[in-house]
Amino acid sequence: MDVGDFLKSFAIDTWYKAVMYLGGVVLVISFFAEAKGLTNDQLQLLSGGVFLVGLGEWKNHKEVSWIKPPNVYTGGPALMSATVRKADLVGVVLDLAGVVLIGLSIVSIFRG
Repeated sequence: MDVGDFLKSFAIDTWYKAVMYLGGVVLVISFFAEAKGLTNDQLQLLSGGVFLVGLGEWKNHKEVSWIKPPNVYTGGPALMSATVRKADLVGVVLDLAGVVLIGLSIVSIFRG
């Protein structure tokens, strides 16, 4: 496996990857810097939940491929691919854990 191909999977080309990276960066920063306006515990709950939702959606979106048969109107055969959302157990568990963490952080923020 080529390193370039491996790094292509980390490109920020979909919303769930952007959400996951944002949550991860904020989570790591919240371990080392003091937050203003929120406690670090609240920020860690929120960013951890956002990270888990992004990771769960990344797991739930799969790449499917098929061969398009030749057609007089569209030309010869072609390899087609598309990204579809097909939920699996791990992705749903990550999504639910992320939503629970986000909910706990919101409750914690409102309680003060």
